Amino acid sequence: METISSLIYTIIVGSIFIFIFIFLYDWLFGEKQEKQIRKIHKYFHKDQVQKVEMLEHQPKKFTMYKVKTESETKRVKIKPGYKVINIVKKKEPSR
Repeated sequence: METISSLIYTIIVGSIFIFIFIFLYDWLFGEKQEKQIRKIHKYFHKDQVQKVEMLEHQPKKFTMYKVKTESETKRVKIKPGYKVINIVKKKEPSR
C-alpha cells in the first residue's frame, strides 16, 4: 500500500512539474507557428481554409496572418495564448 501511494504521489508531482516546464518554455521561447495555424483552422472550421500566409511577426506581441477561404480573404491577428482577433477593414467616412 505504501508503494502504491508513493507511486501515485510521484506521478502527480512529476506531471505538475512537466506542465510547468512546458508552460515556461512556451512563454520564454514564443509560440510555435504550427500551433497557430492549427488554431486558425479550428477558428475557421465552418469555412474551408485554402491558404494561410504570415504577414507580420512581432515576438511576444502578435503574429498577423492572411487567411484565404473559399468565400473571402481575411486578415487575422494572433496574440499570445493563441487568441484569434479578426481585423476589420475601416470604412471610409461618408461626406
